[in-house]
Amino acid sequence: MYGFRCLRCGNGLELPQDLRLMHIDCPYCGQDNLLPPDVVQARQRQLSLDQHHYALQLQEQERQRFLHERDKLRQKRQKRLVLWLVAGGFFTLLSFGSCLAIGFHAQQKEEEEKARRMDPKVNGQAAMLARFEEMRQKQGCSRILVQPSTHSNEASRISLDMVKNDACVHVLGMTGTSAKIGMTYQDKIALTRPLPAAATMVDYRLCASESATHSFSLEAAGAEPFTTAAIECPRLPAEGGARSGPEDARKAGKERVQAMLDQLAKASCKHVVSQPKVVRGDTSFTITSPDKSDCYNLLAASSFPDVRLTAVLRDPEGRQMAVPEPSSELRIMYCAPKAGEYKLSITPSTADYYSLAAVDCARFGPEGLKRLNGR
Repeated sequence: MYGFRCLRCGNGLELPQDLRLMHIDCPYCGQDNLLPPDVVQARQRQLSLDQHHYALQLQEQERQRFLHERDKLRQKRQKRLVLWLVAGGFFTLLSFGSCLAIGFHAQQKEEEEKARRMDPKVNGQAAMLARFEEMRQKQGCSRILVQPSTHSNEASRISLDMVKNDACVHVLGMTGTSAKIGMTYQDKIALTRPLPAAATMVDYRLCASESATHSFSLEAAGAEPFTTAAIECPRLPAEGGARSGPEDARKAGKERVQAMLDQLAKASCKHVVSQPKVVRGDTSFTITSPDKSDCYNLLAASSFPDVRLTAVLRDPEGRQMAVPEPSSELRIMYCAPKAGEYKLSITPSTADYYSLAAVDCARFGPEGLKRLNGR
């Protein structure tokens, strides 16, 4: 734009590029020439537009800078995340591999321990069977009351229903390890001998003095495997056991009862109610007698003179009737005064076998009322 001239010298002037300048200094005479008002307004509008555009440029530049910085930060975080994922994956794989190795080792160890617990030489089962065979040969123990069972990490409970003066029972606990097995008694019936001390093999012989349940608990130290069982053995005479077996007719008193029966048969007692039989322990009978029946005779005998057989006889009303004094040989007799049920019991003083037989004698014969009334 060259349409402007200096007011002093008339020389042509050039419009300044800087929109902020509202005057033109003459380069020839130095006159300060003010721009026309319409030009000033136009330049101010242009300046305002340029400033707005500049502000927009700055804003855009700031936005681009922010986006660039955000992208750089995002890329940095992504790289860091990748590194963490790689490192985490590595450590996860390492940990997973370690867990797998530990789990495999634990499983292998558990299987080995299980196989060890099942080994009869380790858990004591082999020793238990050998002990049974030894007891069978030396002591005549033949009936296994509780079959051998193996335990570990738990106690073994053995409960026995014992009969007074019957066979004895051995409660056994064995292990093939060095662990000691402890035994405790869990009932209130008094024991006649103390429990054994803890050991790798415990053997308690129980000879019951009362008919009751006897319970024991066995447990091995250190959760080691062990085997428990119970076997029945004959009671020794020193323990109150029988001095003979039931098959020995002489020692069981059977021959003696047969002789008594034969003697009564010669004296008109012809009706044998029951043949001689061997029994043991307390025995009870209920005899139903009709009115005016023959006289009932129960014969009981033991071959051992120190055995005392005690009889109790009751009439239908429960009243006691006369019986002989306790002895190793008894003849319990009654001629029913009236019909009804008569109850008779025999109690031996020892656990020895004895024999019984019964015969009816003629009511009015020599072994009937005449003998009873002459007693």
